[in-house]
Amino acid sequence: MCLAFVHSPGWSEPTPLVGVFEDRHRRFASGTVVPTVTLRAAIASLLVVVLLAASASAEPARRTPPTSLADLSADVVRALADYHATLERARPSYEAHVQAVAAAVAERRALYEAGAVAASAMEEAERALADAQQALAEHLEAIEEAERMLSESVLHERLARLMPLPPGRYEDASGLVRYAGTTRWSLRDLGELKAAFSRAFGRPLPVSAVGQTRVHDRLGLDHRNAVDVAVHPDSAEGRWLMAHLREAGVPFIGLREAIPGSATGAHVHVGPTSPRLHAR
Repeated sequence: MCLAFVHSPGWSEPTPLVGVFEDRHRRFASGTVVPTVTLRAAIASLLVVVLLAASASAEPARRTPPTSLADLSADVVRALADYHATLERARPSYEAHVQAVAAAVAERRALYEAGAVAASAMEEAERALADAQQALAEHLEAIEEAERMLSESVLHERLARLMPLPPGRYEDASGLVRYAGTTRWSLRDLGELKAAFSRAFGRPLPVSAVGQTRVHDRLGLDHRNAVDVAVHPDSAEGRWLMAHLREAGVPFIGLREAIPGSATGAHVHVGPTSPRLHAR
């Protein structure tokens, strides 16, 4: 199924729009543009397989040694990194298509104003542009969701390779800044944290996830009592946030990057580490 591009009968006249759609379909057939829905379905299937394997690895050993949770988490990270890269490679095609259809609509509008084409043809052109813009918006949303999933997966893959910290211990290692708090944190404390951040920086706390979200559901993580803040741990805001939390005894984890060489996915997780939900 392709949500992005519709070849409509309304574009059958010999205008540049025909070339736009024919070119899009050639690129789609050759694999240059991959439907976002197809990619989402593929990655969802892969996550189900890997996460079920992760649950199985926690069961008593059988005749064959189970794969470690860290290795399984690394498989998820690799799959999500490939998924994110595929979406990013497709982004220019979606953007170029919107630009091409917009230019073709402008030509069609000039013909319509000159009385050379019917109003129905103009309406069809505008609907095609709206479809292309909607497809681009959905694709950008898929990229954002992939980044959040990759960020969470990288965080838990790295945690799986580290020893748990005792209460009150602070550590900066493996691209993570983590602190095992000494007090309980709940979402009821978020209002106070928002107010303190606003007083310090004169803007709202950039919260990217509050409690359980669709991303955490899909990754099988219990995030019900945690908050993600979209600040880099090494930024002024990130350093202030971690110092504030540490002073209050609130546990946190700062992730510097999810994609090597990029700040994509960097954030501070506030609250207890999100354990994996039990398989049902």
